[in-house]
Amino acid sequence: MDLLSIILIALALSMDAFAVSVATGLRETKHAYEMSFSFGFFQAVMPILGWLAGSYVRGTISSFDHWIAFAILSAIGIKMIYEEEKIARIRIDKYTIFLLSIATSIDAFAIGITLSFIGFQILLPAIIIGTVTFFVCLLGFLIAGKIKVRKAEVAGGIILIFLAIKILIEHSIQ
Repeated sequence: MDLLSIILIALALSMDAFAVSVATGLRETKHAYEMSFSFGFFQAVMPILGWLAGSYVRGTISSFDHWIAFAILSAIGIKMIYEEEKIARIRIDKYTIFLLSIATSIDAFAIGITLSFIGFQILLPAIIIGTVTFFVCLLGFLIAGKIKVRKAEVAGGIILIFLAIKILIEHSIQ
């Protein structure tokens, strides 16, 4: 997997957090840095945890791991396309930020499993995913109200589906 693919994965994964940042930014921006950091942190940690979990079972499923990677990436992509982010008018506090950080980074856990299945090291992708998410969330706060949140979700989903197809193609060439 090349650097461009990692960056595209990072951008795709950051779309949930971006959508939450925009939705929150429509109401208030006082938590912009705190939320952006929290989202970036969890987006960096969750793929590492997923990678560790995937490494544990990788040896027993190596003959069909590319199909699992394809299914996970495709499922996440389809979910992002068809599931609109709905943020109720909730009070933003440290607990809410923590819960939103976990909720928006669950997909990153699945990506970590996927990277483990294809035998890719996790440290660089985790750093890139966390950093990209941080900056994408800050951008979301800055441009809140000027874009449609759903379009960001759809773009992220499409990117993940294309990456899933790329994994199958690369495996069939090997």
